[in-house]
Amino acid sequence: MEDRSGLNPAVAVLIAMVLVGGVVGGYLWATWTGPVHTGQVVSMTVYPIHREMSTGSALGGVNGGPNVYDETIVLANVKIKSTTKLPLFLQDMWGDLTLHNGTTQRDLAAGQADFGKVFVAYPKLEAAEKTPIPRSITLTPGQEIDGQMIFHFPVSKQDWDERQSFVVTVEFTNQQPLVLQTAGAETTTVE
Repeated sequence: MEDRSGLNPAVAVLIAMVLVGGVVGGYLWATWTGPVHTGQVVSMTVYPIHREMSTGSALGGVNGGPNVYDETIVLANVKIKSTTKLPLFLQDMWGDLTLHNGTTQRDLAAGQADFGKVFVAYPKLEAAEKTPIPRSITLTPGQEIDGQMIFHFPVSKQDWDERQSFVVTVEFTNQQPLVLQTAGAETTTVE
């Protein structure tokens, strides 16, 4: 005679999986603290530059025509807040510009040494200058920093105006990057 008093092995495995899943889920729910950082792009100042340089028919552009240079400088005023109980180590910052045709250009934020040079080279931007956000800083728990990042893209004003998107990414050591959308940021264009 066969003993059928035990639990079916498939049912036992299913019960064990449910119990383990419940314990792991409960632990994660009890210890989850949310994102470790928040931030926003508060405002942007955009400076499109268009230059036509002619050096004569022998040295000029195609068939002696002018050489045309278009570029856009973007000053992004940013707030970043640490929402964790541990220090956050800011590592790097960059901007991704997606043009109307879907191509993306990336530019690292200007470093400390180049930050001031931008305002010397382009005095029209001096009124928009703010304190830069430096690389390699440590945010203490709960600390909020306000500052500026500068980006340079070799695109025309028309390309900038017709862009699909522009996002700023702040990278932290051993954390997910903070991706800041700029769609709602107040934007000023300097002519």
